[in-house]
Amino acid sequence: MRLLTFILWIIATGLVLLDKTTPLEITNIKFYYCLLLISITLLASTILRFWLKLKGEILIMSITISTALLFSIAYAFTWRLEWKTETILYKNLHLQNRSIEFQRKDLGALGSISRTIDRIIMIPYFEWNKEISINKIDTVSWEIVDIEASKTC
Repeated sequence: MRLLTFILWIIATGLVLLDKTTPLEITNIKFYYCLLLISITLLASTILRFWLKLKGEILIMSITISTALLFSIAYAFTWRLEWKTETILYKNLHLQNRSIEFQRKDLGALGSISRTIDRIIMIPYFEWNKEISINKIDTVSWEIVDIEASKTC
């Protein structure tokens, strides 16, 4: 049981950390917060059950309270503004799941920021996004499509 808990915690925490520190992006916000909740719950359960040796109702109450507290703190620090694709500029001729897109993030009263990315959809909910310069695109392997995202959704 300890090994399974530890493996699940490593996977959930690893995916959350990879999302924050690499170009890997978890695109579904619900899936991201589920991973974050699983990570926090398993961490609290491991500390309380295996290290502090709590049992029964005290264990359940302690896990619930510590998970709620830690998730509230983590939610405040990981609140995410989503990038919205405005235009799909290019499609790759060799890979159907790869495109170059123009995206914008609304910052509310602070305005908005934009970027151009090379987007690779790996599996559902997981993308690999790299910011690129539009001037450095190899036109041999890319097809110009110029599709407005609002018309495709």
